[in-house]
Amino acid sequence: MVVVGPVLPFRGGISQYNTLLLRACRGLWPDTRFFSFSRQYPKWLYPGKSDREPASEHHLEPGVRYTIDSMNPLTWWRTAREISRGAPGLVVFHWWTWFWAPCFASMIWMLRRRGARVALICHNLADHDAHGISATISRAVIGMADAYLVHSSEHARELAADRPGRPVAMHPIPVYGHYPPAKGTLAKRGRLELLFFGFIRPYKGLDVLLDALDRLDDDDIHLTIIGEHWGDSAPLVRRTEGRPNIELKLGYMSDEEAAEHFERADFVMLPYTAATPSAVASLALHYETPILASRVAGLVDVVVEGSTGMLVPPGDARALAETLRNTSREMAAGLGQGIAQFKARNSWTALCGALTGLAFEMKADQGAGHR
Repeated sequence: MVVVGPVLPFRGGISQYNTLLLRACRGLWPDTRFFSFSRQYPKWLYPGKSDREPASEHHLEPGVRYTIDSMNPLTWWRTAREISRGAPGLVVFHWWTWFWAPCFASMIWMLRRRGARVALICHNLADHDAHGISATISRAVIGMADAYLVHSSEHARELAADRPGRPVAMHPIPVYGHYPPAKGTLAKRGRLELLFFGFIRPYKGLDVLLDALDRLDDDDIHLTIIGEHWGDSAPLVRRTEGRPNIELKLGYMSDEEAAEHFERADFVMLPYTAATPSAVASLALHYETPILASRVAGLVDVVVEGSTGMLVPPGDARALAETLRNTSREMAAGLGQGIAQFKARNSWTALCGALTGLAFEMKADQGAGHR
């Protein structure tokens, strides 16, 4: 098997996911090959100073081929040729944004001409807020694959309906267990400690959460907002300044410092107005912190009422405010057992097994003469 996608030192949830997948697959099947990027994004496209982890900027994962330059088509052809020389039984691409359409579509086309079978790990079926040409491009690239692995039951249903006859596997994102333990340096404040973490983009519903806190007008509920703003951060700064119970930390945060904030939180807040599976949810469960999220695709498979967290209607600040009004620190602590059970069921080894199952299913279909 060959896997194509970002690996450390590149930043972001997909890179973290793929690095953990790499380590799990290597433990089970040492012959698995991974291909990553020499350049992932042009500098103008990525928020922040760099798309590489500062702590591991010069670290390369052993055995990974960092050969793909997103802006150089010659590297796409060379990498596809190198992959095909090994006659892999399955080539797996990560799919999450239409930016990769020219590169990945070209590589998939070249690989399939050489007889390779291709599966996509679909983190998104289309970009958040996608419409028009970007959504059309995403559908076209997704349609080139022979099989799919997704992380939400809704996406599994959509693909089964849109691509009948092609294998679809569903597996929740495993817990991101590589993060450092917290030292307990931050004391809880007030009656509830809330955390909003990750890239700040419109679909993540931070404005809904702030509206809910405005409705409550309760300084005993504390919110910490941590992340890089995808756009103009000035309106958010103006809205939160002078609020003693809201702490705004814009920019990159080290894993060690982030661990303290997840440890302190009673709930990690995911008030998304639309969603695919969330790496932040996996990170929250790693620290055994319950999640308060919107009832949207991608989250309902991970946030289980009364087990790993609580759900509210998307975009409904009133409902979110009422839930916070009636929630206590003791209620959050009582969800620990459900989180531990979820973590035990959804490991990276199990995810590797799901990919292997797709490979066997495609072989069976091929032997029976099906596409």
